[in-house]
Amino acid sequence: MRKLIWGALGLALCFVSCGRSAFTIDGKLTAEDGSEVYLIDQVAEDTLGVTAVIGNTFAFAGKLQEPMFVYVGRGRERVRFVLEPGTVQVDLDERTVSGTPMVDDYVAFNRRFYSFDREKTAENKALQVELADSMYRASQNWILKAVVLDDLALKDTSRFLALYREADQRVKDFFMVKADYASITVANATGVGKMFTDYTVQGGNPDGTDVKLSDYVGKGKYILLDHWASWCGPCKAEMPYLKKTYEAFHGDRFDIVGVAVSDKRADTEKAILDWDLPWNQILDAQRLPIDLYGVNAIPHLILFAPDGKILARGLRGEEIYAAVEAALQQ
Repeated sequence: MRKLIWGALGLALCFVSCGRSAFTIDGKLTAEDGSEVYLIDQVAEDTLGVTAVIGNTFAFAGKLQEPMFVYVGRGRERVRFVLEPGTVQVDLDERTVSGTPMVDDYVAFNRRFYSFDREKTAENKALQVELADSMYRASQNWILKAVVLDDLALKDTSRFLALYREADQRVKDFFMVKADYASITVANATGVGKMFTDYTVQGGNPDGTDVKLSDYVGKGKYILLDHWASWCGPCKAEMPYLKKTYEAFHGDRFDIVGVAVSDKRADTEKAILDWDLPWNQILDAQRLPIDLYGVNAIPHLILFAPDGKILARGLRGEEIYAAVEAALQQ
């Protein structure tokens, strides 16, 4: 028999006695019987429930006063969605969720929104931004608006800020949107045309000595700074483009420097060897450069001029080679 353990007594009592709208979460997870699965309120950072896997299935049930932004899972095996009345189907093996109107609407939006990334063209970017804008305006629930706005933040900061300015205060205070706004504010202060912001990473050199960004940037060379991590698939996918650029232009006027963020040092060092990365690396930077430069996703590349001025940010794929080639021709 499955058991449901509510993490917040007050909320549990309200679910039982105050709520009028029932929800059910039917889940699948290939795991040993008795393995725990959690239902987490992401806004309040509260554990709403814990249940056990029986026969590779699990379930939650309760009543809601209003929709909530939650995740269901354990560790990295998780999915997040807007929980509303009705039955939600969660497959943690496949990381899929479906079943209720807001869940299905957002899944359809998310699939189409990120499909535009397969071919990065100006037309696709414009369609992507307009899709997010339309979804945001059509959504009746403030949580769904906030989640869509979070997706848009990664793609078009101008449109994000325009919608943010007119948003309900609850949307502005939503933890993901709040973090996006802070990152964009920082990124604008470290945007194209601005001088670099220096920082020191304790023990960040491979030999364990301290390293400053200014040990490389502002020293008379063009520097391409690559924020990456060993666990990041897209980071690995960018390495052939970085290697092509390095092999073509590395010398007295240009260099690449990797900055390992949010990673274990041993894993970083192993990836440097496994991926055969020949350029200098700053290790153990963790969140320091992410916070200072408003990096909201990796890989994230920044091209600095010889005097330390920022020339470009967010380069990907063939843009990397083209941007460096153009800079060196000046």
